[in-house]
Amino acid sequence: MEAHVGHALVAHQGCWAIRSLTFRDNDGRREQLMDAGAAARIVAAMEAHVRYPDVVTQGCAAIAKQGCAAIANLAAGGSDGRREQLMDAGAAARIVAAMEAHVGDADVAEEGCTAIANLAAGGSDGRREQLMDAGAAARIVAAMEAHVRYPDVVTQGCAAIA
Repeated sequence: MEAHVGHALVAHQGCWAIRSLTFRDNDGRREQLMDAGAAARIVAAMEAHVRYPDVVTQGCAAIAKQGCAAIANLAAGGSDGRREQLMDAGAAARIVAAMEAHVGDADVAEEGCTAIANLAAGGSDGRREQLMDAGAAARIVAAMEAHVRYPDVVTQGCAAIA
């Protein structure tokens, strides 16, 4: 992913692979991926493809969805250290940017809200402040308003606000 950050298919498949590898964490894969630099690579891929001119909008949304989902999965579980690493890598800004750029995409909205909820979990008021400063609250509300008919978006939005 690092060598081909500007290549949309590599960005999409890389984020998808990290998402898939971290869906269940029975063997510490989240920690292994974080140690290997997954956070920085996901953030770089999302940044490079927010509205990439050579990729159709749906392609950008697919990268945003997979990136948000990969961040959500890496932030899941009991490790505040992983959440801090993700925040330090710029995950909050990338999630908010993805949700803003793809406000009409329910999948991006759902995965973005899930990622925000998982990053906010654990009790760090500082991390919650960073999320608020990045504009997460406004994006959550906008997602819930835009996708009121999608229960998964509303459920994840409520979880992120809680």
